[in-house]
Amino acid sequence: MTKPRHILTVIVTVQSICSVPEPLSGALPREVRKELTSLIKEARSVSGLVRRKNIDEARTVLEKIKKRIGKLNIDEDERDRTWRTLQTQLQKARNAIPVSFENEVAPILTSGCVDCHSREQASASLRLDTFSGLRQGGRNGPLLQPRRPINSLIIARLTANDPRQRMPRDAKPLQNDQLNIIARWIAGGAIFDGEDQEAPIGESAKEPVPEVKVEVVMADGSETVSFTDDVAPIMVNFCLRCHQDDDPSGGFSVVTIKDVLRGGDSGNTIIPGDSANSYLWHLVGLQDPLKMPPGQALLKRSQARTIKRWIDEDAHFDGDDSKATLRSMVPTEVEKESGRLASMSDEEFGNRRLEQAATLWKRAAPREEATSFISDNFCVYGNPGKERLKQLAEWGESQVARLQERYAEDHVDTVWRGRLILFACNDRFEYEEFNTVLRDRRTPREIHGHVVITLGLATAYAIFHDRSAPASAGALNSEQLLNSLVAQAWLVRDGSNLPDWLQQGFGVLESGVNSQFMNLSKQKASTAMAGISSLAAIFNNGVFGPGDVSAVGSLMTRFLQTQGNAKFGRLVEALRSADSPTQALEAVYGQPADAIAAAFLRTLPRQR
Repeated sequence: MTKPRHILTVIVTVQSICSVPEPLSGALPREVRKELTSLIKEARSVSGLVRRKNIDEARTVLEKIKKRIGKLNIDEDERDRTWRTLQTQLQKARNAIPVSFENEVAPILTSGCVDCHSREQASASLRLDTFSGLRQGGRNGPLLQPRRPINSLIIARLTANDPRQRMPRDAKPLQNDQLNIIARWIAGGAIFDGEDQEAPIGESAKEPVPEVKVEVVMADGSETVSFTDDVAPIMVNFCLRCHQDDDPSGGFSVVTIKDVLRGGDSGNTIIPGDSANSYLWHLVGLQDPLKMPPGQALLKRSQARTIKRWIDEDAHFDGDDSKATLRSMVPTEVEKESGRLASMSDEEFGNRRLEQAATLWKRAAPREEATSFISDNFCVYGNPGKERLKQLAEWGESQVARLQERYAEDHVDTVWRGRLILFACNDRFEYEEFNTVLRDRRTPREIHGHVVITLGLATAYAIFHDRSAPASAGALNSEQLLNSLVAQAWLVRDGSNLPDWLQQGFGVLESGVNSQFMNLSKQKASTAMAGISSLAAIFNNGVFGPGDVSAVGSLMTRFLQTQGNAKFGRLVEALRSADSPTQALEAVYGQPADAIAAAFLRTLPRQR
């Protein structure tokens, strides 16, 4: 039985998966390589231009790069690592530019789908000759799940391997570049950029809207209302949900101060110095002709008057950057909490952690009496008894010392500010209750412990079922399990969100398992990898099931470490801030992610 084409294979450009090629030493003159490096930087700037809605400028940059590459006239045998990195960045840049439904998607549907799905012949009760019909779907349900191409029925039907299910029926399948366009459009939100959803697709593209010049007048100190402190929080909390993205309600966006001052379809949303004739005041203050915000949300009169006063004081801006988003000016509740925690003394923070341990245990296991043991780095809390908790703390401290020595970290008395809570549960039921009560999750049978560390260490704990069982070929004993969890917590001790395969894989490698355990992991990883269609996908979260992620992750982590500890360290740092794991891998190792994945795959035993 052959496998269907996987959607991930059409969203990314497939690179060579034969090996991780070494760069050709001296293949290109230095000045050419320098030019390519400059082009790489320009390609990376495209995503920023797109985020700032400068789409035309982004396209201009890509066209400029294309022309400069053509003038370089680089032969096939000269295309080294710098060349390949540029091609990877160019593909990412192209994928970052929003896809136009009317100009790019509609022609594909018109040529391949409309003959069978129109008003004259709506096969499966599905019409694709209008956007309204596409959005509605047909007999088999909705075709689109915006921002989730992999879960969209239209992609499943277009990529099915069975000719009886694949569309277009009785015709050649769509080409990969056509599938890529549709998948990118869905991933971008499946936005309609025409004027009439009932009109024939491709015939209602909007005329380009001329850019409206907006003047941002900076505050002079005479204002009684601050935009950043008083007005921006109101707009973020009450308006941003409906007034953002490419199609904001009423044409009015509150993403940046320029968007706010630009106004919306009414043409007089804000008239600086004149709230009486500003449509915004009529909506939020007078509630006429409409009430804003709609529904149950309700501004306080004081908040409406704040907006009125800001408009009457000429709508001045007191921020640092008029291009910055309002969201970036308004701290979230998490950020506020981080600020409060940062202002605490170490003693206050430590006391808070002890209180947190007691509170969480009481919520998850209210009928179980617990004791605690405190060490430099840990607050061990649970019901195995005081002596056992002491032993667990000693194991944890030994593991911390090993990690600091192995990775040349300066020894500090406390790795986690306020200590790390180690919850130890006597039986499985108590451990499962922690998942159910605190995380609202079912506990897979293969899982016996996990780590939760949030940004700013507002919450920092590891919890496990203390089975006191001897080590076996396929399972960790209590000491190894604790070592694994401590290693995971050590890796994310700043609260960063690293991929699950890296956290759990690193934990297993540092747990003290033997070669027999790792050999079994190879077999398990080989089986898990057999079902992967897109190699680069293995570096994403959620690809492998709970029973496989630690096995695959430990081998992937070890493979990456063999490429050099310095590179591995840079990878961990890159993953903390990268948009995706593949982006970090390609930046550190200088190779396409699927080529790295292919090299890893060759280290696993072949499936028989």
